[in-house]
This record gives sequence, structure tokens and C-alpha cells, in this order.
Amino acid sequence: MIQDPITQDPITLCIVDDHELIRFAMESWIQQDLQTHSALRPIHVVGTAENGAEALELIPRVQPKVLLVDFQLPDMLGSEIISRLRAGGLEKSAMSILALTGMDNAPIKDILASGANGYLSKSESSTSIIQAIRHTAEKPHELWLNPAEAKKMVNADRALSMAGITPAEKNILKMLLFANEEIAETLDISRGTLKSHLNSIYQKLGINSREEAEEFATKIGLLPKVLR
Repeated sequence: MIQDPITQDPITLCIVDDHELIRFAMESWIQQDLQTHSALRPIHVVGTAENGAEALELIPRVQPKVLLVDFQLPDMLGSEIISRLRAGGLEKSAMSILALTGMDNAPIKDILASGANGYLSKSESSTSIIQAIRHTAEKPHELWLNPAEAKKMVNADRALSMAGITPAEKNILKMLLFANEEIAETLDISRGTLKSHLNSIYQKLGINSREEAEEFATKIGLLPKVLR
């Protein structure tokens, strides 16, 4: 039986950012979302912090389902917070983590390697940020790399489902612009496992090359369009 979204347990969220205005804006967007999207699973902010030390003290107490953490904090990088939490045994299934950055060239590899579920730009719309929070809460083992619009995400999921692409294979499709060594390291898999996944992707899509896989991933919105 499908549970009514209104009666589902809320997605608990903790926000870590040194700018009070950012924290206020996030909380305001979420309050507005509660009012305008009552049919969707609600998001509740259970704590906020303005630096890494405060965050590391707060998070074990409030145990949020999703953590939204600024990549550049006054006392440490967001990736350090994420690494400490993951090293302490906090799995993605227990808490999804999204890094928030205002940088034009975000160090995506470092963010993902630290154990983040993905990253968001501070320039993204409130709709995209809230969508990312819900997506990572409900699908903690999928990466969130691109600020896709809701319609694009639905179309991508439909295309992947029709092709029989698994969540693990979807994560690889999202990272095809990286070298194989970086993909394997970030996803914590062997190169042999990566090669097996790639061969499976090629077979399911009826293609023969990485370039064709990149074209497919770009077409459905998993990869950004890159000028070659």
C-alpha cells in the first residue's frame, strides 16, 4: 500500500552555513514549500550551525535525514565535516549529505570522495534545492550532480527504467566526464567492477563506446553539455 505523503514521516534537515542570510533563506523556502506542496513529503529543519565545530556537535544530537553543508566554512571545509561523519560510521542510508557551494569551479571530485551524496550551487533556485533534498532523502545511494529540473529528472528516470539501468550504473553515467580511476575511487569500486558496469550499460543501451554512453547521458540530462 502506498502511504499518503501527508502522513509520512518528515524529512529532517540540518543546515550548516556561516551566512545567516543563507540559513534564513533556506528555512523560509522550506516553510513556503510546506504550504504550497502539502501533498509532498514534508521537510522539517531540526537544526542549524554556522561553523564546522558547531555542526559536528549538533549533528549527532539531532540526527537529520539530510545534511546541507556549506563547502567553505570559517574553521574547516565542508568536505572535512563529511569525511569525519563518514569515517565515524555514518552511512548514506542513515543520512544523506549535500555540499553547498558558491564556487564557479567546485572541486566535485573532492566533494564526492569525502562521502557526499552530491553538491548544489548557491545560485540554484529554491525549487532545485528542495528537489535535491527530497531526492537524496528518498534515494540515498544515488548521486546528485546536476541541477536538473523536475521534468528532466522524471524523463531521465523513465529513460533509465526503460533501458534497465540500475542505480549503480546510473551513478557511473553521471560521472562519465571523469577518468576511470577517478570514478572507481569516488564510488569506492574496483576498476574491474567499473568495467563490468560499463559493459552492462553498453549492452543495455545497444551501444559500443564510452562516447555513445556520454551522448545518451547528456541527452537525458545526467551530464552537462560540453563543447568539444
